[in-house]
Order: sequence, then C-alpha cells, then structure tokens
Amino acid sequence: MILCVSGDTHGALDRLYADVAEFERSLKVRFEALLHVGDFGVWPDPEKVDRATRDHEGAGDFPRWVAEAQGPPRPTWFIKGNHEDFDWIDSRKSTELLPGFHFVPNGRSVDLPDGKGAIRVAGLGGCYGPSDYERRKLQGYSKRHYTRWEIEELAGRRPIDILLLHDAPLGVTIVQKRASGQERRYVSNAEGLDRAVASTRPQICFFGHHHARVTAEVAGVPCLGLNIVGRPGYLVAVDVPSSSRETWMLLGEWPAADVPYRPVWPKQNEDPMG
Repeated sequence: MILCVSGDTHGALDRLYADVAEFERSLKVRFEALLHVGDFGVWPDPEKVDRATRDHEGAGDFPRWVAEAQGPPRPTWFIKGNHEDFDWIDSRKSTELLPGFHFVPNGRSVDLPDGKGAIRVAGLGGCYGPSDYERRKLQGYSKRHYTRWEIEELAGRRPIDILLLHDAPLGVTIVQKRASGQERRYVSNAEGLDRAVASTRPQICFFGHHHARVTAEVAGVPCLGLNIVGRPGYLVAVDVPSSSRETWMLLGEWPAADVPYRPVWPKQNEDPMG
C-alpha cells in the first residue's frame, strides 16, 4: 500500500494537500491514504486556540472545513498532537470527524485494506507530561499528554504495521536546524514511548512534534521523525506491504529545499490529484 505520512501542519491544511498533490505528481503515484502524526490543527472555533497555535498563524483552514463539511482529497487518519481542540474531538459521535477524515484515539488501531490483506495502523498521540503520565483519565488541557495506561493498551494491538507517535521515543536524538544555520541538539525525554515501540514491533514508526527530520532506530524498529509543514522532509511516501514476507520501502520525501510553495489548490470543482 502506497501511503503518504505528514508531519505537524498546525492548521495549514490547504498547503498540506497542495503539497501532497505535487508530491504525487513528482512520484507519478496516487496515495491510497494520508497518515498524520498530530498537530494537524483541529480547531473548529478560532476563539479557542491555545497560545502556541496563535503563534502558528491561528486556527488555519479547519474552521472553514467544518463550516463547509469539507473532507480531504485523500482518506486521512491522524492522531492527536499537543495542540488540538481535544474536547471537540472527544465530543464527536464518530471517529470520522469529517468525510474521509478519521481520528485514531490513543492506544487504538485501524486496519486499512490493500486488496491483498490489510495494513494495521496504531497510534499514541500527545506529548510527554510527567505529572499526567500515571493518571488513568485526563481532563482539560492535560489531554495534550499521553498516559502509561494507553501505552499498555497499545501493546495489545499486535500485530502492528505502522505506529504513529506524536512525541519522539525516549532516547532519540533530535537535531533542529535553524534559519541562521545553527543547530540545536537534544535527546527526547518522552518516557514510555521507547517501550511502546519495543512492545508493538511495527514495521516502521513515525513521529513529529520536534519540527525536525530525524532518522533513528528503537529496539530494532526504524523510526522517522517528520518536519513541520513546508520544510524539507515533512512529507514522506512509503510502500508498506501487508505480507510479513516483504519489507517496507521509502519512496521519497517532500519538499526539496528548492521547491517553492505554489497555492494551486483548492479550486472549486477541481481535484488537484487527478
């Protein structure tokens, strides 16, 4: 199954799917689904955005999507980041928040049929919060975190092909490249996420949150950290087989450093992906 996986977008949804369109054209493929590692930008009410989201240009495109009941041009599954309207997500009667736009709750999984079998995608969103890690139920803004109980629930979802995390597994080194050319280097302190990877043993794990393109290995599992929207390596294309006798392949990354943003979509009654 050929999939696109996206890093943090913080409400820049039109930009995201315009880039997905260009990415498809460059690879000459059609993605069967888009997976997202959180901080998608689920803020239906612009007045409720948190401070960090205001720094990322506010609620972005999601309020219009909700008002127009607009779904994405490719089926999309996402986990929560640490900047979403968690109460609104939890209040929905279905995990399909908009047509073709699906939420994967923490510790849960979904099966994506590929014609030969199915790809199992599991998720654990939110970032590490020491004061909330041992709680069984989170309230209010604490919902931006994950818990040890959710990690334990995740272990029961095996076999898993793709694991989506928002934060980076414990011990992974992050190198953020700044516009000045300087680098910031640090190690993830996200307790329990290394165990989540080790206990589920997916073919591949993706994470976001740190706004950096990262390649790491945890318990023998390849883990790819994705950049923030618009920066090189925020989209990756992978071919993940449903058969355990085959291995996944990285098909490409987007954008290249020299590719400018051209707002080619959305246009009324036009599918930019053919």
